[in-house]
Amino acid sequence: MAESPEHQFLSQCVSDTLNDLARTNLYAYVEAERRKFDFACELVRDWSRPLVGQTLWNHTAGLDKDIRTMLLDSEAEICAYVARDTMKGRRLFSEAIRDFRASGMPISPHRLRVFWVPPDFDADDESQRDFVRSLLGDRVSRDILMNVVFGNLTAEDVRFFVRTSGTPGLHFSLLHAISTSRDEYSRLKDLAESLDVSQGAIRERLIRLLGSGFLSQFGGGATLAQATSKGRLFLDLSSQLWIESRKGVLSDELLHILRLLEMVFDPKRNELATSTLHLAGPALTEDPSMVTARIIATIDAAVSRWGIDIENIEHISANPRAEFNPYLGEGRRQFVERISERKSGQ
Repeated sequence: MAESPEHQFLSQCVSDTLNDLARTNLYAYVEAERRKFDFACELVRDWSRPLVGQTLWNHTAGLDKDIRTMLLDSEAEICAYVARDTMKGRRLFSEAIRDFRASGMPISPHRLRVFWVPPDFDADDESQRDFVRSLLGDRVSRDILMNVVFGNLTAEDVRFFVRTSGTPGLHFSLLHAISTSRDEYSRLKDLAESLDVSQGAIRERLIRLLGSGFLSQFGGGATLAQATSKGRLFLDLSSQLWIESRKGVLSDELLHILRLLEMVFDPKRNELATSTLHLAGPALTEDPSMVTARIIATIDAAVSRWGIDIENIEHISANPRAEFNPYLGEGRRQFVERISERKSGQ
């Protein structure tokens, strides 16, 4: 049976959103064989996350089959379902999930991400296409990228990080040092020596980074620490922000990610952020444009004093899944370029 224009548009919209935002270099988008699905890809960050998706528009009776097909696919880590938002559809979806949970089958229903679309959407109307593209793009980027691929990085995580006062750039340099260290866990004494600061200063920043969710700890204390997937993502996002900000203009894709984190790019705020970086307070750390400016100023300070390589961060991870994906231990840009070459050669 031929697919409706709405069905085709919605399936393509999800793929386009994930593909377009990969231009931020924060992850790689790799097309995958669709098999029995409407769309499929791999999202590569710390490791590869296969995504499969189905779209339901006219044939609500097929909802149960769609859910089964996705959740019973053992390879899929993310199952995206785009569906027409009707009362019947909601009821059938609720019943299908309830039956799956009651069956006791090892299906991990948390993998399923559902995106409801207004029932009167008309794909022949350009203004409606623009609206639904924006609506679906925002929901997909929040629910799949921010909450799954990016380790659930939130606006509050970023603000907790920028509320740091004292030695400018130290907390960023510390996170960078831990994430790029070849030791499974970084010790407080070693970190203090490598950054040429006191152990007390390191301990205080470790607590801040733990509170942001950018580090994990070993043994219930802040002495031994390693970077989390969220912490590595924050470093890469900050790197991309710093690189593009030096050109004076940010890409649309990066601006979209910043908007999801309630951040605003305003170069006019950079001078104030730099001069007040040793201070903290609501006026300096809660304003969306000041949050962005303080991150840029923090990186400037870290590069100036500790000479960190912000443009090519080589993360190291003890995560056993990383061995299947060379994203870690390799420059972000080199990896993305290699993935792109592999795609073009297919």
